[in-house]
Amino acid sequence: MMQQINMPGLLRENCVLQRGDHTRVWGWYEKDTEITVEFQQHRYVTITDAEGYFEVLADCVETGGPYILRVYSEDGQMTENREVYVGDVFVCSGQSNMELPVGRVREMFPDEAGSLNVHQYKVEECAEFEKPLKEHKSAKWTVCTGKNLEETTALGYFFGKMISQKENVPVGIINISKGGTPAEAWISEEGLKNYPEFLLEKQKFADSEYRAGFFTEQDIREEAWHENLRHLDKTAEDKEWKEILLPGYFQDQGLKDFCGLLYLKKTFEVPEHLAGKAGTLKLGTLVDSDRTYVNGKFVGETGYCFPPRIYKIPQGILKKGKNEIFIKLKCRDGKGRITENKPCDICFTSGEKISLRGKWQYQIRVVSEPAPILQFITRKPTGMYQGMVAPCLNMTVRSVLWYQGESNEGNPELYEDILKKMICDWRKHWRQEKLPFIMIQLPVCNIDIRGGGAWAVIRQAQKQAQELPEVAMTVNLDLGEVNDLHPLNKEAVAYRAYLAARHLLYKEEIIWQGPVLNEIQKKENEILLRFESGKEKQLLTTDDEAPGEFVASGENGIFYKVNAEIEGMNVRIYSTGEDGLKVNAMKKIRYAWSDAPVTGLLKNSQGLLTAPFCIDLP
Repeated sequence: MMQQINMPGLLRENCVLQRGDHTRVWGWYEKDTEITVEFQQHRYVTITDAEGYFEVLADCVETGGPYILRVYSEDGQMTENREVYVGDVFVCSGQSNMELPVGRVREMFPDEAGSLNVHQYKVEECAEFEKPLKEHKSAKWTVCTGKNLEETTALGYFFGKMISQKENVPVGIINISKGGTPAEAWISEEGLKNYPEFLLEKQKFADSEYRAGFFTEQDIREEAWHENLRHLDKTAEDKEWKEILLPGYFQDQGLKDFCGLLYLKKTFEVPEHLAGKAGTLKLGTLVDSDRTYVNGKFVGETGYCFPPRIYKIPQGILKKGKNEIFIKLKCRDGKGRITENKPCDICFTSGEKISLRGKWQYQIRVVSEPAPILQFITRKPTGMYQGMVAPCLNMTVRSVLWYQGESNEGNPELYEDILKKMICDWRKHWRQEKLPFIMIQLPVCNIDIRGGGAWAVIRQAQKQAQELPEVAMTVNLDLGEVNDLHPLNKEAVAYRAYLAARHLLYKEEIIWQGPVLNEIQKKENEILLRFESGKEKQLLTTDDEAPGEFVASGENGIFYKVNAEIEGMNVRIYSTGEDGLKVNAMKKIRYAWSDAPVTGLLKNSQGLLTAPFCIDLP
């Protein structure tokens, strides 16, 4: 039986091809066979190679769609795709903040309906170590409306929608993102040749027996921890209920380093006019996993700490007078909490709320050892590249949006080199030597990270990546949430990436970034930092206060806070000497150099921020 012409998932129904000349169309058939590709009134003829692979460079000069892509062989086999669109195609890659779908930010964007002109190709998680894949194991194109919108990368969607509206073309989003992945997971073996420790680990995971043992060992330890909690919960006697104030950290209220199973309950009053009505329980984020009940009825569960708890309460559960919420909460590593400054209410369609803040009761049900520290195969070197990136490399794309860095905080000093190597590696293998990259700089956060200023070093590395040609970076310090690793306002982050795209890709003369330091003057009693931001004539701050994130060091390398004042487009740095550091002794100045700088951040009139920096003084 003659085989069928095999086209990759990237070229199937609802796909978006990159407009312009030399857009690749490829597939597989029998070796040494003539293949004809027809698209937009053009015919392209080629011969399959010894492995059956074929490729042509097509012209996609007409935008819009749908168009028909027809591929047929000399022996009569044919495949046809009648849902092909032409516009701009973007790769959206990185960690969980790129992966985060619209469904997770729906609370902030309740009326977002989607767009027929934005299509997503969502690649499912796949770590490969033996060799790069030629085709994705699980991926497909969808139009970003309805249920499909809920599973679309939020950042990618908002960015794509803006581009589509500005350029009046369809936009394709190739979503190859995975939470918790370091940059080295996204680089080829060749790209990591200067990192033997990474290559050694890669080789270990290339062995199927090693991988099987890795998974088995982890599964056994993880399941044993949970089974121990279940067993002890069933056999435990009721214990004393104590009082606790929530939301808040457990460790501040007599539960320092607690690991195990905790019972939480809260009694609340429901007025008569809300009795029996459906509601929505909103608890922000809990650490770590929960099963939640209202008046004894199960309403929801979440298996890990990051997703916000938003559980529907069906009609008939709430009653007039006293009601009770009950939570079984597993705490893995002594950092249990109901996160502060998050919703903690029962909400109704009328707009009314019942607050759950204040006094709760807790019972220590099971005390255990900390849960095992999990090792994720998706974090291992080359795995994401070989399983998710490699099958995309034939696809002609307009640009890459890269939002990553959090998982490299353990060794931030390496990040600049790794990031630059990744960019060069992708450009080489994509066969697009000038493939543009738009870097999404890390926002503010001071929860669930190691701290110690690692994020400042990561941000500097992202800034330094702009030394490479065709790289732009956006600053997002003000778009983070200090109490959430996954801030909701992805539309604002996308807008800054959109401005960068207009500058980098579409060559528009616009103000796309915040004030940039371009001159340093050191005087006897002050240091003058001159900034530039297009035609702007006045620096501003995010809180209308004096700049508050400047520190300086002398010969001993110890940094002290210094005074800073805005004078037009200049910042004047001075010191009273009370901190032991006079101006003439300053050797370095840092701005916004911490995990979570928030005070007096510099911006222009369009709200675009200055990137953090560390400079040596003359």
